[in-house]
Amino acid sequence: MSQKKDKSHIRLKRSHDINALFKLCKHKPKKLLDIGFGNCAIAEYYSSFGIDVSGVEVSKEIYERAIKKKLPKLKLHHYDGIHLPFDDFYFDTIILNDVLAHISYENIELLIPEILRVLKPDGLIYISVMNRWQLLEPHKLIPCLTWLPRIFWHPICKRITGADYINYWPYTRKRVKKLLNKFNLKYIDMSYIYVENKFLGKNPVGSRTTRKLLYFLLKLRLRRVAYILALKVTVLIYMVKIHDNG
Repeated sequence: MSQKKDKSHIRLKRSHDINALFKLCKHKPKKLLDIGFGNCAIAEYYSSFGIDVSGVEVSKEIYERAIKKKLPKLKLHHYDGIHLPFDDFYFDTIILNDVLAHISYENIELLIPEILRVLKPDGLIYISVMNRWQLLEPHKLIPCLTWLPRIFWHPICKRITGADYINYWPYTRKRVKKLLNKFNLKYIDMSYIYVENKFLGKNPVGSRTTRKLLYFLLKLRLRRVAYILALKVTVLIYMVKIHDNG
């Protein structure tokens, strides 16, 4: 139970981060799609402001759990991971919060055209995704696991935790940009805002391991080094548009 509460707490903090970025972009969501809604924390947050919120989830178990919560304001759907059950140009805002790392590199190239189909021409996409260079792998909590070549990830995870590590697809900045460029999308890397909020104390800094290392560097008055390190290993965050409206 405490783990579920922690995840809801984290997602609520992330909602505040997302909202701050929307304000920076002078964007006000009216019809929002949360892809991979999970525990519905982000969807509920935006629904509480009177925003029309829909959500899709590929996991039948997670979808059914959300339905049991009886959240009448949310329009929740189970989907196949690619085809979105909505009309063209239906949403002005789409959120992919920590979702890309659970979609294969091949399938995300099938999903993006669907995302663009249901997004209005002046709409905005928020993307946050696991950084391959995170100090602590966020799902299995193994230090620097994804720093190694991919072929080693599963056997090491299996040996340490006894669990599989197969369907995880972390990103580097280069890979995110290559993906977005393939679809001629306009984007801004907003990861630095996320890092600055951490340094200002608005949110705790990453994992406990990362936090200890950064605070140690700050005690040594190596703030610049700490900032560069944090930027290197932080969750990657992008604001994406179909067109550049200046």
